[in-house]
Amino acid sequence: MVTNDERTDIMMDDLNQNDRILLAALHEFGTKGYILSSTNTIATNAKVSKGLIFKKFKSKAELFYAVYEMELEKFMDAYRHFQKVVSTDVFEQIIDIIIWKGQYTNEHPEAANVLLEGIANPPTAIKNQLLSSLVVLRELSITSLFSLINRDHLRDDITQETFERTLNLAIAGLQATYVNKNVNYEMLNSIKNESIEFLKIIIRGMEK
Repeated sequence: MVTNDERTDIMMDDLNQNDRILLAALHEFGTKGYILSSTNTIATNAKVSKGLIFKKFKSKAELFYAVYEMELEKFMDAYRHFQKVVSTDVFEQIIDIIIWKGQYTNEHPEAANVLLEGIANPPTAIKNQLLSSLVVLRELSITSLFSLINRDHLRDDITQETFERTLNLAIAGLQATYVNKNVNYEMLNSIKNESIEFLKIIIRGMEK
């Protein structure tokens, strides 16, 4: 029986040097985080010299940035493909996006960890470069859908900030459930209507 390490070795043999480095770096950064990751380990797993890594990517931070950019592009491509089949109902869109992000995270855990670290805790040397990607990621933001929700009947004391913060808290609770690795996604889809109704109840609580 072929082990996971043996599969990785077989995959590495079929890739060029650049791709081997990126694949090994994705695994290292995605499992250990940037600070604890070792370029020595990356070089060993990629079957290249450490000197070659720094010749191609200049520094550990630049290598992280290359992996981040590679995975961000894959994520964006997958998201745009997903967008083609989403509902026109804003509440259903929100739930669909939450479910999709949870599925993507569980199917690509190393990539998800790299993207999250790049956004939440970027290496200092490439912080400005990574901040520019936030512009791209805004189109993925569920908050961008809030403008599509009818606010005509909201109470006078409900400001835009209160409205968005309340919805974000509700959505964070749903995301915490949906990103759980033990969740059965067939079950999630079966309770989608219940989740949509939950968001509507939250909004009704802010109406006059």
